Amino acid sequence: MSPRHLPVRRPRRTTTLGAACLAAAVTLAMLTTAPASNAAASVPSQGSPTQLDVGNWNVEWFGAPDFGPTDEALQQRNVRDVMAGADMDVWGLSEVVSTSAFDTLVAGMPGYTGVVANDPIVTNGAQYYSDFGNTEQKVALVWRSSMATLVSAKVILTNQNSNFAGRPPVEFTLRGTFDGVTRDLVFVVLHAKAGSTQDAWNLRNPASQALKSYLDTTYPTQNVFVIGDWNDDVDTSITPEKASPYANFVNDAARYTFPTRALSLAGVPSTAGYPDFIDHQLTTNEVQAKYVAGSATAFQPQPYVPNYPTTTSDHYPVLARYDFVIGGGGGPANVIINEVLANEPGSSTAGEAIEIANTGGTAISIAGWTVQDGSAVRHTFAAGTTLQPGKAITVFGAGSSIPGGIAAAAASTGGLNLSNSGDQVILRDSAGATVQSMSYSSSQANSDGVSINRSPDGSATGGWVKHDTISSLSSSPGKRANGTVY
Repeated sequence: MSPRHLPVRRPRRTTTLGAACLAAAVTLAMLTTAPASNAAASVPSQGSPTQLDVGNWNVEWFGAPDFGPTDEALQQRNVRDVMAGADMDVWGLSEVVSTSAFDTLVAGMPGYTGVVANDPIVTNGAQYYSDFGNTEQKVALVWRSSMATLVSAKVILTNQNSNFAGRPPVEFTLRGTFDGVTRDLVFVVLHAKAGSTQDAWNLRNPASQALKSYLDTTYPTQNVFVIGDWNDDVDTSITPEKASPYANFVNDAARYTFPTRALSLAGVPSTAGYPDFIDHQLTTNEVQAKYVAGSATAFQPQPYVPNYPTTTSDHYPVLARYDFVIGGGGGPANVIINEVLANEPGSSTAGEAIEIANTGGTAISIAGWTVQDGSAVRHTFAAGTTLQPGKAITVFGAGSSIPGGIAAAAASTGGLNLSNSGDQVILRDSAGATVQSMSYSSSQANSDGVSINRSPDGSATGGWVKHDTISSLSSSPGKRANGTVY
């Protein structure tokens, strides 16, 4: 284990708060009537009763008497009130110092359980998170106990210990019923090296490279969230004249997405005193397909917590929502058109294809459903055809083009007849009601072998883009955009 530096307050870019932000902050302070400091903060719910709500929050030297907020009892009450009130299903925390304070926090949130990095059940946790007499900053995960159970917890990337400032990420795997089936969701909680200096950037950059290599290799097709205090932005670095150290993730858009990047681009801060957004959520494409567009936010508790930046934390909780249906019910089926290959590879129209996916939580019979183009019905699904949750079935122009290993059918009329000049695809149920339809233009179908796909892949509300803009593949009928089988 390499030596570490004693904990110090994190330096950040030496910029001043913009006039607009300052005016907004002053206006907020003038308009807000804060509750008394000894009263419980009444924080309104930010969660959804039917979807997966994920938060990450740097709780600033939580439980450390010599650093951060000076009133430890007040900080603990405020953190509890914000977390319990916001009603997230999962929280990734940074800067937890006192394990006893953490235990008290979780005990004050009925229905939740949590694990801090140096807990004995965390593999390598005690080795990497027990310095300074157990008073170093630690990451933690808190989750709704009825939602999932902990499968494993371990410190990862220990060979990058120094690059992560002595606090390598902790990986938690939760198992629960999502979309009606048992799934594992992986949450990696991190707290990257702080500071806007060149030396700090020189540590964050290789740490980011190592993290991506680990995720690429270990979880090529899994549901993974990476949440926490990244201590840098993803549009450009807080280190002057440097690119973001996380550009490697941003540039691999087929595999990874920062749902919080939109907030960076909009100039939204994630801390109380600086203009940058440094507390992010990163998702693999499997998770991003479930992201509820526009749900990522930096929640500002100032209207509910008196003197929030000095009593509670200098960071805001970052929240986002994902369309995983929690529990055994699975939610209703939701059948969508996900991919249309109008300009088949080569010259055989047998290669034309339309992919239909069930993004809901319940199986559904699609017997008698039809697929048509702008002119006529081209396929009717056979009796007994059922589409399971999280699965897809693809209709090809002819059976000769159907590859092995996928659920598929040949067009019952002998072809799909999709025009490269622009056309329409309509999915109707057995009663003739339109389930979903899409239209595409000639510019979307002008490349041989390149399909038109939802972006994000598998999203019921995603837009239509050329497949090669979201994946290294030209098309993936019967498979996810990254080439993995449903």
